[in-house]
Amino acid sequence: MSTTTRKKGAASRGSAVSTLDQFRDMIASARDVLDTKNGHYLVFAAKFLLSLLTLLYFKGVLRLAYYSMFYRLDIPEDKSGIYCFLVSMVCIFFGAVMLFTRKQIVTRIVIMISMPFYLPIILFNYRHLVLLIPLGLMIAITYLGSGTKEGPKTIFGAVFIMIYILGAFVFLTVQSILQPAAEEAVVARDVTPGGQYRFSVVQMIDQADGNTYVSVEPNTADITYKHSTWYAKGYSREVYQERPLGKIEYKWETQTRADITKELITNNPNITFTLNAKQMKLLGLDVGYAEEKTIGELSRSQRHKLGYGSTDDPIDSRFAKFFRVSLMEPDFAVTLNFDKMVEIGLDPTYDLRLSHMTDENLAALGVPRENEVLKVNGKVVFRQYVAELERTFWESSRDMTAFLESNDVPEVNPEGVEIPERPASTSTTTAVRTTARQTETTTDETTTDQENN
Repeated sequence: MSTTTRKKGAASRGSAVSTLDQFRDMIASARDVLDTKNGHYLVFAAKFLLSLLTLLYFKGVLRLAYYSMFYRLDIPEDKSGIYCFLVSMVCIFFGAVMLFTRKQIVTRIVIMISMPFYLPIILFNYRHLVLLIPLGLMIAITYLGSGTKEGPKTIFGAVFIMIYILGAFVFLTVQSILQPAAEEAVVARDVTPGGQYRFSVVQMIDQADGNTYVSVEPNTADITYKHSTWYAKGYSREVYQERPLGKIEYKWETQTRADITKELITNNPNITFTLNAKQMKLLGLDVGYAEEKTIGELSRSQRHKLGYGSTDDPIDSRFAKFFRVSLMEPDFAVTLNFDKMVEIGLDPTYDLRLSHMTDENLAALGVPRENEVLKVNGKVVFRQYVAELERTFWESSRDMTAFLESNDVPEVNPEGVEIPERPASTSTTTAVRTTARQTETTTDETTTDQENN
């Protein structure tokens, strides 16, 4: 080795040692600064600002709890690894923040008030361990490591455990009660050709002769991510039912808006749709609209917003001065325009004949030019056209008891259930439940044997 090479190596080692010494000096200086009174204030301010990030975590917990109740989580097998990794990274980040700021009042409050909201996440997603394991570990570590005193922490911990046990018991009990006693088989489950809806064909054997029904739900209300999908619950509508149990033929078609309009008016020239406030505004029907309401028809809060109280209401009579309202008889009438009705919480409606709507009106109300139509055994049982006009799948029409629905999705069995043999004399009841109208027809089919004398 040459003298020049040895000198370069010694110089590089000396430079590295010098850099390390400088770094150590910087750390020592930082410690000295933090040990001062101003340094303590600086650390406290930094921890307080970081603790505000836990509010973002709490918002995420609330959203996840809501999604768990009103949506069904689906994680494809090939995406479970990346999903687990992302959840773990989020848990590690917020877990580190909460441990670092564990003595901050914001962090302590967030850790405590988040505990009840973990219950629906666990109950509705117990099959998805890639979500629950990282989340469960973070919950346990942050709760045990929080800055809350041991006494209150122990008491609240026992309370939360009791809430979890009682909540799980009630949930499982309700699920078992709501589970149909009849045997069901999903014959078909698919997405419509246009992609707007999902539908299921289900056969059911009950104490009677059984039935076959078709349900439809929107395919556009789901929340989709790259690694998972939250399928919306509470929108499913049964559009067709046939008794007794039997095979049915279904077909999805596409019809134009103009053709459906002509067909509906031909079948019923007086067909009428009830428009809500939002739809009225789209067509300009809110201009000049007014309704007369009596004080007795309005709720207390609605009366108070108008500055009135009812003499029939003892609370109004006693606290009229406090509420700053004028007492009126229950039959006292007031005229409310569209904006005032919306302001006090009333929902104005307008009945409009289809024959009085133009094609532009229908387009403004959200009716597409091409509409999906379902036919079962040759009968039209569902029209996208009508569903849009009657707000069948709007958020306001969603069944808010959807969280009681099971998240288990039965497998599709194209063979269906075994159809029992029926006597020669049968009665077939077909219920067509469309949003336009509901019809129920009964047909008696009797086979008579001729006897030879």
